[in-house]
Amino acid sequence: MANKVLFVGHDANRAGAQLVLLHWIKAEAARGDKPYLLLARGGVLLKTYQKYAQVWVWEKGPSQFAKWVKKIPLLKREERINREPSIAEIKRLIARLQREKFDLILGNTVASLGLMQQLRPLNASFEAYIHELDFSLKMYASKEDMAFLRNDCRRVYAVSAQVQQVLQETYSVPLGNLAILPPIVELPKQQQDRGQEQRKALGIPANAPVVFGCGLAEWRKGTDIFVRVAKQLIAKHADLHMVWVGVGNEPFSADLKAEKANWDTENRLHLVPTQADPKPYFDMADLFFLSSREDPFPLVMLEAGYAATPIIGFKGAGGVNDFLAAHPELLVEYTDEAHAANKIEMVLAWPLAERKALGLKLKEKALGYSATNFIQRFSELNEQ
Repeated sequence: MANKVLFVGHDANRAGAQLVLLHWIKAEAARGDKPYLLLARGGVLLKTYQKYAQVWVWEKGPSQFAKWVKKIPLLKREERINREPSIAEIKRLIARLQREKFDLILGNTVASLGLMQQLRPLNASFEAYIHELDFSLKMYASKEDMAFLRNDCRRVYAVSAQVQQVLQETYSVPLGNLAILPPIVELPKQQQDRGQEQRKALGIPANAPVVFGCGLAEWRKGTDIFVRVAKQLIAKHADLHMVWVGVGNEPFSADLKAEKANWDTENRLHLVPTQADPKPYFDMADLFFLSSREDPFPLVMLEAGYAATPIIGFKGAGGVNDFLAAHPELLVEYTDEAHAANKIEMVLAWPLAERKALGLKLKEKALGYSATNFIQRFSELNEQ
């Protein structure tokens, strides 16, 4: 990377955009370029970021007074782990960043735009890498943030064609400032197939067809759609199992578990908590159902492709349209659950050799999202 860049992220939680940023920073560090990162908040990936980059965190931990107050028994108080920095703390951090003489400030996600605007005193150019579609853009960015993106960022990278379209048509980001930059993914190096072990762990017969979905259970990911499609398919196919990895303890997941309890008497819908290592679940799947209503470019889709697994997704849902551009037969009408169930049945009924041939094509496609290709694409865009 020619310029001295300060990356800006909104937090260090384990989610798609944050993982893309981590892979990018690791790739830059491997090339000998020292990465610099400013995070609005910390998270579980913070220590991992710190292995590869100089990291600053905008929000601060509780003050000494807050720590002292917390020790007072029975005293009512607001439970807050972090706090906004004081004016003096902001001045010190800005002065520290100014000494680095950054040429470029590159924000990762629209949720970083608010923090980026605090960095105007650095007198650096601004760019942004956007991973969100309209629902998330409205949720995580203010009108001021989008005006900053439109007027102050010299280049805006969109993770998929649909993201670029939304930014141009809905938020009036100039087309000349936009470029598509597909994500970077770190695919598993381990080639061991642990699918049969995982089937045994879930009580799934070795030869039973398995449809898999993965992601934090929420409306955007369409986990409720996955459950309703599972109900349709399980009622028709005595041996079919469907597995979702990513349920939690929040109300949305509780509703899904309650719905499953109403009809899944044979326990053939498996709602599994988030896993640190989900690869065995990809290994055991015969088909990956990407049920997302809105998913700019899901990394789980690339992991499914790398596992040579056929993928079914919704037209107009985001990056799945880019990834499956050469296989339109795998896309179904947007959120049409009956169409999705029929398509899943159709693909599972294909001869095994045909499914394997398709899977190998998807694996080859997934391998194209390597660190080397990502850095080359980013460099080419910067040279234009």
